[in-house]
Amino acid sequence: MSSNAKSWIPSREGDLVNLMAIWQVKLANASLQTAYGWVAAECTATIATITTFLTARTTYQATPTPPNRFIKESARKAAIAAMRKFAAERIRSNSKMNEGQRAELGVPTRDPEPTPVPVPEDGPESRAETSAHRPGEVKVKYEGAKPYGVVTVDVAYGVLDAPPESAEALPHRDSFTHNPWVYTAGHGERGRKFYYALRWHTNEGVSAWTELSGEVIIP
Repeated sequence: MSSNAKSWIPSREGDLVNLMAIWQVKLANASLQTAYGWVAAECTATIATITTFLTARTTYQATPTPPNRFIKESARKAAIAAMRKFAAERIRSNSKMNEGQRAELGVPTRDPEPTPVPVPEDGPESRAETSAHRPGEVKVKYEGAKPYGVVTVDVAYGVLDAPPESAEALPHRDSFTHNPWVYTAGHGERGRKFYYALRWHTNEGVSAWTELSGEVIIP
């Protein structure tokens, strides 16, 4: 498992300075520039930004005034931004570098095949709500939080005289991302029976449908 791409910059300034020293040596190496396909001008610009921070840090350590601290912190942010940019464009996805060579620069690799998120086996618990104050409307809500990786909630539904044999037999399909999903009755459907079932939908697949709802009478 590779490190998080946003966390590879050391949080401790001393560790950051040590990493920057490695970068200065590596990026200035003409042989590595050729081997890795790095652009010399980009290497030089990145080194210069790092050097500006290290110089400002030395100045602040000698004269720790608020203005010098501000200059140091501004230079540190600029240097980190330059390192992140160079890593993103010239290191992390560089086919001429192997994992060990990236690790020497402290840069994590991207997983070539991210671990797929497991598809939930069962659909969500849910409830249906009706109100005499909102005739012709049925609100369907899933219970609890969506499992990680769920993109939408699929709903199968129908207004029928008798329950179907399974969710697959329900005639209509829709999907929603946030509670509630609302069904508005069509002509002649008030007072009839509404049935539904839900399932989780991820980029990797879908869960099983829930059991059919009990009879919900459309107000």
